[in-house]
Amino acid sequence: MLIRLSALLALAAAAALLVSSTPAGATSAGAAPARAMPGAGAPARAAKLSSPVIHESFTPLPCTGAPVQRTTLQMEGCAEQQILASDRHIDSLNRSIFGKLFDAPARRRFIAAHSAWLAYRHAYCLSESDVFEGGTEAGVVFADCVAGVNSQHVKDLQRFLASFR
Repeated sequence: MLIRLSALLALAAAAALLVSSTPAGATSAGAAPARAMPGAGAPARAAKLSSPVIHESFTPLPCTGAPVQRTTLQMEGCAEQQILASDRHIDSLNRSIFGKLFDAPARRRFIAAHSAWLAYRHAYCLSESDVFEGGTEAGVVFADCVAGVNSQHVKDLQRFLASFR
């Protein structure tokens, strides 16, 4: 329950960050353009923006055994190995896209979108694994879901990168 609550809080925080990063003059869901708080200035020293990188919270299990004879731990390990490989691909695409973005506001929106996507991925896959909550299959379903969501995200990022050409 605590994990699910933290996933929802992370999703809400990422969504709030994304909405607060709306380009100047643009509105989000019909809201008025954001106004600066009186007396609020730019920070004395802005942090250097860098491309987002995925950091998984699990210690990966090995991928062993014949595919049709794997235990649930072996299946989970194989899915985790797929996740790590696709994370590296996503990180590489993120670096390429990040380098082509024109300015700091665009980069901040990209970072916010990545954070929102990670929160969505986590919440969605937890929800999908709830069918097996408390059972050994829950971890496998969660890991397979993350691998699948990553696979789709790679395709989305490839299209995004191609739009710069």
